[in-house]
Amino acid sequence: MLPEERLATAAHWTAKSLEIAEYFEDARMTSYVLRMHGNELRKANLRGAAVQRLCRAAATAPDDTARAAALPLLARAAGALGNSALFDRVMRETEGLLDSVDHTSLFNPFSLHEIRLRGLVSTGRTRVAMQLVENSPVPTTVVAPQWRVIELVTVAHVQLLADDRTGAARSLDIAIREAVTQRLPHQLQRITRTAGTRLPTQHSTASQLLDRIRREMAA
Repeated sequence: MLPEERLATAAHWTAKSLEIAEYFEDARMTSYVLRMHGNELRKANLRGAAVQRLCRAAATAPDDTARAAALPLLARAAGALGNSALFDRVMRETEGLLDSVDHTSLFNPFSLHEIRLRGLVSTGRTRVAMQLVENSPVPTTVVAPQWRVIELVTVAHVQLLADDRTGAARSLDIAIREAVTQRLPHQLQRITRTAGTRLPTQHSTASQLLDRIRREMAA
């Protein structure tokens, strides 16, 4: 897992992978690489390009399984771009596949709940996000461990928007511990931004631990 200042590297190399995948004219491989590249573009804040690649990934997907792998990433990118119409349409389609496609670390009710919360906030529907924040499904073994950290940071953001500093501090304390255990510098960076000046203890702790991980990575 890379810190934000290195995310451009991931976007660069996944772009090179796309050139190779397209050479073989294999729809499944191309869809897979498009969604990986699109997701790295989103993390690097190249949101318009991310949406374009992820739309192609969904369109290229040869079946519902491959499409279900692309749609959650497209929803995240559409939300980050502030495109509420696309975000809502993609979320409806994604949730419509939940009963017909096997769940994965990304395609499952828990991860989709986090994507919905973040997308609602990004598209200006904070009040709706506040109403949904406490209704998170219980994570199962199919959920990747880092998604618990991602969800906690998003929940803390919504809690702060609702002026629930106690709940937000509790969410971030857990997220900090898990982010360090799983070595997730990007999530520690999200935590520092979320905590800001309103939760100085969590901001300071996350910053110090992020610096430690950076030193370890440099060594």
